[in-house]
Amino acid sequence: MRAADASALVNASRELLGKNDPVGAERILSPIMPRLRSDAEALHLMGLIKRTMGHLHEAERYLRSAVANSLSDGGYYNDLAVVLQALGQHSDAMRLYRAALALTPQASSVRVNIVRCLLESDDLEGAEREARAYVAAQPNTEAWLLLSQVQRARERHDDSLVASAEALKISPRLRAIRFNYAIALDRVGRGKEALDIYNALAVEDLDTAELALNLARALYVQEKKQEAEAVLERAVQQWPSAATLHVALARARSLRGERETAAVFMETQLTRRPEDMSLRLACIDALHRSGQHARALPIVEAGLAATPEHQALLTVYGVVLDELNRPDEGLAVLRRVSALANNAPSAQRNMLSTLIRAGKAQEALEIVRALRRNEPDEQYLLACEALAMRVLGDPAYGVLYDYDRYVRRYDIPAPRNYFTVENFNATFASVLRRQHHIAAHPFDQTIINGSQTPRTLLASEEQTVAAFKGSADVAVREYISRLPADENDPVSRRKRDRYRFAGMWSTRLHDGGEAPNRVHDRGWLTGIYCVAYAPAERPKHPHAGWLKFGEPNRPIDRCVPERVIEPKVGTLVLFPSYMWHGFIPFEGSEHLSVAFDIVSA
Repeated sequence: MRAADASALVNASRELLGKNDPVGAERILSPIMPRLRSDAEALHLMGLIKRTMGHLHEAERYLRSAVANSLSDGGYYNDLAVVLQALGQHSDAMRLYRAALALTPQASSVRVNIVRCLLESDDLEGAEREARAYVAAQPNTEAWLLLSQVQRARERHDDSLVASAEALKISPRLRAIRFNYAIALDRVGRGKEALDIYNALAVEDLDTAELALNLARALYVQEKKQEAEAVLERAVQQWPSAATLHVALARARSLRGERETAAVFMETQLTRRPEDMSLRLACIDALHRSGQHARALPIVEAGLAATPEHQALLTVYGVVLDELNRPDEGLAVLRRVSALANNAPSAQRNMLSTLIRAGKAQEALEIVRALRRNEPDEQYLLACEALAMRVLGDPAYGVLYDYDRYVRRYDIPAPRNYFTVENFNATFASVLRRQHHIAAHPFDQTIINGSQTPRTLLASEEQTVAAFKGSADVAVREYISRLPADENDPVSRRKRDRYRFAGMWSTRLHDGGEAPNRVHDRGWLTGIYCVAYAPAERPKHPHAGWLKFGEPNRPIDRCVPERVIEPKVGTLVLFPSYMWHGFIPFEGSEHLSVAFDIVSA
């Protein structure tokens, strides 16, 4: 074949790919590829075709060959990095993105990809650093927008608003920029201004499910709940496959008091779209959260009738059966999931609670100890090991759950620049209430009669948060100093000279409020600090609102709370993160607390 003929076919293939016809593009290019094994352009094109078709490993092979045959083309490095990122190989992808940027420093797409890759790998600090470098190099709309989005992910909402405003100055008419600016306003508590922009955009064109969701959320916060629900009803008709809209509509109806019928629209849509597994799973989750497990069961079973080996569906089937107090049947299903997943650790982990509830604590203990060989510090595994020993009557349980040794209370002193601790707590409470108002949206909550702030307060620039960390640090250091050097003890073995706060959030309960029992999987030590507490004068339960320890998240015979602690404003309670803990349902006007996790550095 003449070179001109091959070139013509390559161009024809590229044209078809540009028209979103990768199958046709491959059909033209494949026959001549054996003759173009060292042609970087053709290899690159075939790599792009395979990537578009979703054949990522083949795409990687072709793109690596393209790079090998053209070492100075930054675009080839970038496209190979995109494939590696999609395969979850973030470190390798980042090395290639860096090479691409060195070869093509003006390529904005490479800078964007670097930031996106860092976000995907949860390196938020690195992502912001690269986004700022992009702004410094090319202070355009896209750069400011990206910086704003990264800062939002870091919960740096004031900074995100500034970056959003810069993007808006450059491109005041672009819908995407106006929308991003509205989100930034929303996150700093300027909900009325945000709503005005959402409304203006929707009047022009309610063109995305994301706009509909944010408009509904803003309307709801501004007490326009009927309008919010109407927007969601219209949106789910327009985007019937958008599970987030269905979940928000169900939540809005549940908050209105229609808990029993909140998910009806999702259930109706499933009869029209039975193959939509994301919608089916969202519907099951909504019913599960509202305790309607009997209603969720036939929805799970209908899905499994069509896809009997769908592992996510089988997993929720096992959970629903367990919640219906049918743990033996639930365990049989979860065993099937584990077999399908080749006994993957995650599948075995999912069986632990059900094994214990089904009376097979010894088997649970054997599995959890095998899993802990690879993850010795995973706190949920430690919690399950302790729970199994408790059920079996093993005295070693008392070593792990030695409350006198491991649960300690500290009165936090007034931070610097605060005259009294009472003055500090009053200021801190005001800051946290604002966070609950602007960040803890009712649609996102699983806490009953209360709210929890999302993500972490650690990125907050509020002085009270930094002041609290400083005062809490004294107690944390004292707690750690009292731990012996013991490699066989799951708490003491992680003792180091350095540690860091790994997360911080706030919970606010109102009358009847309760938080589910939990452990903190990736923590080491957990602290809960009481900021404000206004209990009922004559509570029905003598320990209403108290912090409880030892009761797991699902009922197990005779596994009731073993230790309770009365909340006291200004008191910090520190304990190992694997200890089951929660709040007894609160009675009163407000129970405001801050929790955090500590890990060794």
